[in-house]
Amino acid sequence: MTAQPTPLPDLLTRWDVQQTAYIADRDRVYEVMFEVLTHLKPAEDLVVLDLACGPGAISGRLLELLPKARAVAVDVDPVLLAIGEGSLGEVDGRLRWVRADLRDPDWPEALGEDAGAFDAVLSSTALHWLDPAVLTATYRHALRLLRPDGVLLNADYLPHPQGSRLRAVSDAIALTRRERALAGGAESWESWWEAVRAEPALADALAERAALWPEGARDWTGASHRFHEAALLDAGFAEAGVVWQDLQERIVVGLR
Repeated sequence: MTAQPTPLPDLLTRWDVQQTAYIADRDRVYEVMFEVLTHLKPAEDLVVLDLACGPGAISGRLLELLPKARAVAVDVDPVLLAIGEGSLGEVDGRLRWVRADLRDPDWPEALGEDAGAFDAVLSSTALHWLDPAVLTATYRHALRLLRPDGVLLNADYLPHPQGSRLRAVSDAIALTRRERALAGGAESWESWWEAVRAEPALADALAERAALWPEGARDWTGASHRFHEAALLDAGFAEAGVVWQDLQERIVVGLR
């Protein structure tokens, strides 16, 4: 009897596609992130922490780009971890998946022997969910996890301050772009999650996820880019600043 293919890789592909409805030039974001990373860290055997990794968008791309690199992908979401690990696997031993909650002050302990040995900490479209106090603590942990010449790159929704005219116009343009993409056939966030809920193999992970974030309990925080830069400097990074942006999607870099 021929084995049936798992639907999890399809869900990862669909994840990437639906994300483009919300981040207009998403591939360019990763391209710039890796350009900055490889310019600052030209070694091919980098060890990278993929922080709040989701289903592994960074790790999958990076390990394909750098065949000698290694990544540790960390997240708390059991559904996204299951999809990522089920789709990407261990990439010949170069990718390790770790479940840890950034809200737990002891989360770095889950990294084991890799703690303190990272050349880079990378994150995308995730840290904007963190409460500002947790975000600040996360950057402090990241500094300690990096080697002395390490770098942090966070590609995320880093908005203008709440109530500003720049934020209002940026949000309006982003909404127009999203509506255009969805009208053109792009998959929505809601539709993607419907597909996830229809997958029997993810039933247990979905139940765990519901316990983590009961309906309506997850807040949108969206600290400004100015807050991120200040938090990085306060954590001890020598330099911090934005190297790329499109409206309020930005890549902020912290140099140890």
